[in-house]
Amino acid sequence: MNNKQQYPDIAAGKGEKEASMMVAIPGSELTSSLLEKRLEQQTYFTEGEVDYIPEDGGFFFSCKKDEQELRFYISLVDSDPEYSINPYFATDPISPELYAEASSAPQAVIIECMFQEQPLVSYLQQLKIIQILVPDLLLGLDLSAAGKVFTREWLNFQLVDDLMPSVDSLYVVHAIYDQDENEEQTEEDRAPTMYWFHTHGLARCDLSEAEIIIPHPIASYYGIPELFWSFVNNSITQSKIVFNEPIFIGQTQTGHEYLVAVPFEEGLLHVGQSTLVDDLKPLEEMNFEFGDTNSARFMGDWHDRDESHQHPSVMLFRVTQENPTLESFFQGFEDQNAMMFMRTDEETADMSRKAKLRWEYFTHMLDNYGPKPVVQKKGFFAKFMGKSEEQADSDWRFLVKCGIGYHDEEEDYDGHEHMWFEPISWNGEQFEGRLINHPFYVQHMQEGEVYPLTRDDITDWTIYFQDGSYTPDTIYKLLSGAQVH
Repeated sequence: MNNKQQYPDIAAGKGEKEASMMVAIPGSELTSSLLEKRLEQQTYFTEGEVDYIPEDGGFFFSCKKDEQELRFYISLVDSDPEYSINPYFATDPISPELYAEASSAPQAVIIECMFQEQPLVSYLQQLKIIQILVPDLLLGLDLSAAGKVFTREWLNFQLVDDLMPSVDSLYVVHAIYDQDENEEQTEEDRAPTMYWFHTHGLARCDLSEAEIIIPHPIASYYGIPELFWSFVNNSITQSKIVFNEPIFIGQTQTGHEYLVAVPFEEGLLHVGQSTLVDDLKPLEEMNFEFGDTNSARFMGDWHDRDESHQHPSVMLFRVTQENPTLESFFQGFEDQNAMMFMRTDEETADMSRKAKLRWEYFTHMLDNYGPKPVVQKKGFFAKFMGKSEEQADSDWRFLVKCGIGYHDEEEDYDGHEHMWFEPISWNGEQFEGRLINHPFYVQHMQEGEVYPLTRDDITDWTIYFQDGSYTPDTIYKLLSGAQVH
């Protein structure tokens, strides 16, 4: 048995979905009747019905959200004393006290469902059921995403205003790497020489998992999360995976960047081979027989693939306009100071709506912890002035992404380029920002110059504090009473 038939189904948007499974650990004792009562009292879902399953004590909750028919499997179980919560993948730092309390909790609630056409909507609905059933949640576990741990604070913030969670909420990226065996170096000093990044969580989205193999050293992880994000969002938007064809994902100062998705069984044959895209076999002619388990040419080869990593997965390769051959990411990218990743119109609209609705969070932190607004100097020497001492020494940095309109005369096309600005002065919904990107399309702006902007221009924002970054999805961490500034 191999994956040969599953890939054409995934390419047609008819892949075999896995159930999405989450576990909620309550802070107080529960009974099935109490869970049923909470479902009866909630008003988020309508036309709810409960059907018990005599064999295991669980039940199905059938309901509607607007006109969409939904069905959840819910089961109250005794905690498994041998199961260990792994906080490696977590939405927040987990305190030792909270970890100990959740690990010793006697009960857990299992919530399963099948995602429908819009995975993010289904994901949100599953979170909502957890919030209803376990309002005193200690910790939640997304078992479908490698047991990713989430907190009650994160859960409640995701459900504010019915805004869509970020795409990367659906999965985690597992990084495996080796290290240089130089005996003269300590283990901390040994740099990885090859990498294997792969996802967990996409199989419930009518997609396969995705992976990137890098058989050489890289300077940083720059761009890798965005690569997965772009690929997943593109696939969700199209409700399928496009195989063996270049997918436009971004642009650097030297040209356009594409990725090509190839079934991993075939992809392993092309790592380091510079195969032309046009030379790839059609999907139905590829060989999907499992390979030699002793083969260990690079991380992610057959030697590293246990049974759980032999399910359908696509390997992502880099392709450029100038060189239409399959390359690994990110060799040679050390010289690229910036890459503009493409977002779909739907994703950009969702991000912009969220950033604007939560703009007050940003300005609140900016007023309290940001640099004092400065009056811009005019004249020839103004652009050579750097940050003030106060700004340079601050642990805080505030950035706003804005969509700036432009007109492409050659294509006769009106569009928006989304670029990052550092606020210099602000007053309510208006502010001045210093552009920190090199514009690709907007001809009337230059990196380092200051421009007037408004809340209507905003498509995203980020706050950097010490070693952390906070976005419209994670700003709750800075507002939490547990956060010390």
